[in-house]
Amino acid sequence: MNKSKKMLVSVAVLAALTASTGAVQVQAASILRTVGTHPVSRPLSTVEDLRAMMQDMSGDIQAGMSAAGNADLFPLVQAHIAQYPQTQIAIVDYLPGQQIDWMLFRRYGKGRVKVARDVTWGGNAPLSVFEFMIDKDGQRYTFAVPLQCGNLALKESVPAPMPVQIVQQQAPVIQQVIKEVPVPGPTVYVPQEVIKQVQVPVPGPTVYVDRPVVREVVRQVPVPGPTVYVPKEVIKYVDRPVQVTGPTVYVPKEVIKYVDKPVVKEVVKEVVKEVPGPERVIHVPGPTRTVVKRVTVPGPTRTVVKQVVKEVQGAAAQCCESPFHFIADVGYLRQPEEADYGLGRLGVEYVINPHFSFLALAGGAAKISGDAGADAFLLDLMVQYNFYQCTSAHGATWSPFFLGLGVGSWMTNGEDEVPSEDSQADYIAEIGLRIFGAPASTSAAIFVEGRVGTDELDDMDKYGRIGGGLRFRF
Repeated sequence: MNKSKKMLVSVAVLAALTASTGAVQVQAASILRTVGTHPVSRPLSTVEDLRAMMQDMSGDIQAGMSAAGNADLFPLVQAHIAQYPQTQIAIVDYLPGQQIDWMLFRRYGKGRVKVARDVTWGGNAPLSVFEFMIDKDGQRYTFAVPLQCGNLALKESVPAPMPVQIVQQQAPVIQQVIKEVPVPGPTVYVPQEVIKQVQVPVPGPTVYVDRPVVREVVRQVPVPGPTVYVPKEVIKYVDRPVQVTGPTVYVPKEVIKYVDKPVVKEVVKEVVKEVPGPERVIHVPGPTRTVVKRVTVPGPTRTVVKQVVKEVQGAAAQCCESPFHFIADVGYLRQPEEADYGLGRLGVEYVINPHFSFLALAGGAAKISGDAGADAFLLDLMVQYNFYQCTSAHGATWSPFFLGLGVGSWMTNGEDEVPSEDSQADYIAEIGLRIFGAPASTSAAIFVEGRVGTDELDDMDKYGRIGGGLRFRF
């Protein structure tokens, strides 16, 4: 295989991995943590801004709703917004955890409008949106437009409420009665007798008031940080019995947990409720000291209800942290076919979620010693997985270990006919240990890496390269 054919194989392998990595990113995008990165329009503040957006970008929005499968609703949405204030449009807040059927977006605000389905709002603060409802063919469609980006979304589709039928009561009929009264002489007709009309109040139609649905979402968020030990009260036991009376008094305790970032202060408040029970703690004065004793006495004990109040300080509440980070590697590679290399790479890391990230690195492997091999230029693409440590009684933290898999290009000016010097596409695997820092912050780690050519798997013991080094993340 000549050098040009090997380069084509390398490019094809890199393109296949890049496409698969992109698929992972799209799948993970079902949780929306920030808005404004991929806007359809500029931020909106009033209904007039919303009306102007529907007029200026009607073609793009119609194409996006057609891709979402709701093209028949576009004229109704456009007419509903145009007829405001005769129609209802409200500003509501969606709490984290709110489900959305689909949402329109434009990648980085450019190009054609696309559709993201089954979206969940996962930000750290409520999402403010314009919300309105449209009824069609027995279904009620609830639409939302975030104020920060103008991305039209379908929140949900439910059966429309059945209309209330108004039953009108017929008015009483006025009857005319003629009485014939026999009297001497000619027949006399008495004037008509009128039956009074009675008005009966009829209940009016039922009025439905649209109210925003507020869902309380409770999430347990793991906070990285050191292990926290809560001090316990030391109780000394004395054998002599003591008779006491009166209620038990418990002093509330304040427990402060220290974490790295963000700084979270948890205040544990104890609410005391007296209930029947056998034990309590008292202080008994002695001649030269105060002895703390636990005794059994008749009377109430307590039920403690703990209320945890979290105070987030600093910039921890910000939801606009960049997913990109700079990476720098320095290390050493060893080739069994008598070659040693000094490794150096620079690149970027894109954080898909706290567990997965994508690394793109470029650099070189400079030959230090040996009878084989040649200097090489490196272009590596990898997916990194951060392990998570299970929760315990003292909280939960990230594991320091991570794993990476990917492919790369090993490009040299050596002889193509010499396996240890030719250019090729490599498979890459590595495992690392973070020596300080966390996956979401600046860190340093040591790693062990092995790489082998895609066409040299059978000769891995000769031409494979293994080594390690330091990785710095900024």
